Amino acid sequence: MQEKKNGVKRLLSAIEQNIDDNNIHVLASLLNYHEPQLKEDIDAIRLVTIMNTDEIDE
Repeated sequence: MQEKKNGVKRLLSAIEQNIDDNNIHVLASLLNYHEPQLKEDIDAIRLVTIMNTDEIDE
């Protein structure tokens, strides 16, 4: 069974809580991501709201 938004929240929280200046280069390398942009995007995690698309009223 898909966990939908709970799985996404858990993944983003794990990234946000466990990435620091000492290990961000590893994640950036794995994702082929520009490190400064990855830092900005990780900082933005706490600013987003995650919703299942089937929960959005049209």
